Amino acid sequence: MNIVIIGCGYVGSKLADLLQKHHYVVTCTTRSRKKIATLKQIAQKVAVCKGSNEKELFELIERSDGVILTLAADSFEEYKETYLRTAQSIRHIALKLKRPKTLIYTGSTAVYGEHQGHWVNEESDLLTTSEPGKILLLTENTYLSLKSLGWKICIFRLAEIYGPGRSLDTHIRSLDGHVMAGRGDTFTNLIHVDDVVGAIFYALQYHLEGIYNLADDDHPLRKDLYDQLCEKYQLPTITWDHHLLKVSRGNKRVSNHKIKATGYSLTYPHHIL
Repeated sequence: MNIVIIGCGYVGSKLADLLQKHHYVVTCTTRSRKKIATLKQIAQKVAVCKGSNEKELFELIERSDGVILTLAADSFEEYKETYLRTAQSIRHIALKLKRPKTLIYTGSTAVYGEHQGHWVNEESDLLTTSEPGKILLLTENTYLSLKSLGWKICIFRLAEIYGPGRSLDTHIRSLDGHVMAGRGDTFTNLIHVDDVVGAIFYALQYHLEGIYNLADDDHPLRKDLYDQLCEKYQLPTITWDHHLLKVSRGNKRVSNHKIKATGYSLTYPHHIL
């Protein structure tokens, strides 16, 4: 099976390595020429292009059986270019292709917005009011529109990713000396990178379609999680100030029941502190 991974960064690189080991023919795209040599070790082909570049993507997608999008914007200012314009380019390509594809997109639980700490599942209202959240929602809808063209669409709404290279203790160490906005009284939703990669691979194997949340079983308040990490690694306790303006993706607890109901088992159902 020929797979093209668009945006082969933290998640995409680990996915490419896994797919190649299972005898998939993998093409990776990257925006950085510096990554070519590294990506050639885990993919049969590497293309340097932006996800929004329709002309460059057309041939890659035309020759593939499946398209997997593991894009990550470097800043909020790049959301529209990274996510929505890529989705729009792929829709334009899809309209020209004779053969429908399988498409897997890694989105974000940020689309749920503010739910006052209540549980959310894939049927919950999408209440995001932020500009990045609205862009992510439009991106989802653009991919879902491809179903009318015969494409098989699977969307994973990801919680905050952690893992090797993005360990929780490294994050806490980076906060040393900083004052955090708010009281730390919002719930956390995390997912290990291995479970993101594992779920994508599972979706390919079992032809999953639809929308699935990816979050682990633990949802401590952010202050409680940070206090646990500080205690374990003997770091100064994080200081909070509720007078400071905080940027929040919404207070919610993300349910993972739907993906589990398909038979997928999380490798890391609980945080690795």
